[in-house]
Amino acid sequence: MLFFCLRGSDLMELQRRLVEPFYFQGNRVGCLLIHGFTGAPSEMRLLGEGLAKFSWTVLGIQLSGHGTTPEEMAKTRWEDWAKDAEKGVRKLRESCDTVIGVGLSMGGLLTLHLATLGLIDGLVAMNAPMVLADRRTRFARLIKPFVKFVGKSKLASITQPRTDRFVYDRIPVDGLVSLNRGIRQVRNKLYLIKCPALLMQSTKDFTVNPISVQIIRKEIQQVNPVVIYWENSGHILTLGPERNEVTLKVHEFLRQITTEERT
Repeated sequence: MLFFCLRGSDLMELQRRLVEPFYFQGNRVGCLLIHGFTGAPSEMRLLGEGLAKFSWTVLGIQLSGHGTTPEEMAKTRWEDWAKDAEKGVRKLRESCDTVIGVGLSMGGLLTLHLATLGLIDGLVAMNAPMVLADRRTRFARLIKPFVKFVGKSKLASITQPRTDRFVYDRIPVDGLVSLNRGIRQVRNKLYLIKCPALLMQSTKDFTVNPISVQIIRKEIQQVNPVVIYWENSGHILTLGPERNEVTLKVHEFLRQITTEERT
């Protein structure tokens, strides 16, 4: 793997780039890019760079406890991640008239959260969880008193290590319990969403059960969400083989809803 070939300052520079937030100034339509559970902004950087080429303003945030260590993440909860997302919206509002949430996995769940609060003007949720594929995740609360972290070997479907993204190989059980709570809270408030929505789901997703997108679609059907399935991508849709097509679809969605706002 690439990490084994790098030393010293090169390794530090690579890790810094994988975990740091990013911002690209563009027009007055801002895209808030939110990464997933145990991940980092690197999951969203290629998408952000692609959208910036179309002149959209892009902010990729780093969620609390992510991009550091599993021990640091264990100190954070759903409420912290939700506040991070809300802060990102406020930051974009400083220079943008329109703000669209674009999130992957738990980042998609956070965009749905923002939409239930009426804080964004549109949303793109990619592989957002309503049901996790690994049924063992449902029992995280039961093992919490006995286990602090779950290793990758025990919960392989949650992590997909790559050399082009930063992700933990150990998952804080407290964080997993909090994620489950966040899923329940958002699911119960989906009916509040009124903004345009683009929902994407990978059919080869082994982390989020693909039934999730249908649950979301049913609950927000009053806004007539657009649903796109991707047949050749896994959970990390933004770095998969269809990533360029994903960027184009997000761009088309942004162009469509901003055109409708002007008419």
